[in-house]
Amino acid sequence: MSILASDIFTTVRAMLDDDNSGRYSEASDLTPFVNSAINHLVMVCNAAFEQKKLSPESLRELTKTAIITTTGVGSTKQAVVTSIMSELWTILGIEPDPEITTGPDRLVATRNKLATRMTLEAWNDAGSDPFSASTLQSVPADFLRPGYLGPGHYTSDTDYQVLIRPASLFAANKVAVWYLKNPTKVTSGASSIEFPQSVFNLLVEKTLNYLSRQHSPDSKYNAITDKEIMQLITLING
Repeated sequence: MSILASDIFTTVRAMLDDDNSGRYSEASDLTPFVNSAINHLVMVCNAAFEQKKLSPESLRELTKTAIITTTGVGSTKQAVVTSIMSELWTILGIEPDPEITTGPDRLVATRNKLATRMTLEAWNDAGSDPFSASTLQSVPADFLRPGYLGPGHYTSDTDYQVLIRPASLFAANKVAVWYLKNPTKVTSGASSIEFPQSVFNLLVEKTLNYLSRQHSPDSKYNAITDKEIMQLITLING
């Protein structure tokens, strides 16, 4: 369940403006500082992901799936993901040739192994390694493991692509991309914040900090602390 921006506005006003003076403007103060608090929480999440203390899949409100048509001949398939790049936070998983509905493409079921995320160096070395994901060597079908590289401008200057190997895993030219989307920015009190209710107080606290403090150029305000990471992990996984 997402959080209403108006609930944060109300709580912040109650804490900072107990005489109800109306000195804090929704458009000039509350909205931009709530967005700053959201951006900070994204950075805290990234730190928790890197430390493997929090799974991106825990943010259910931000988890999406896109079915992308692939192109390419030979050993590698290319999936153009330009349409989701504006909202893409991080890719959670990629499955070649999922089971989908006809008409508007929607995921029905998974039936293949998820592709392994690879570095460019690993991708280049994998072709000749029969034990690696995305190998180009002849191995039994049961041991084939897909791998992917991207997103990046690999064969186009305008489109972002994900590369997936081996192409032999595809019966149809479709790939499922599970990804975490960036939280939508708040524009008014009616906006929904796509974080779980459990982090409501964290957003309130960070909004209060932005509103109530003046910081010097060497301020550590944007520094991410271990305490914040542990608070986030406890609240989301609790």
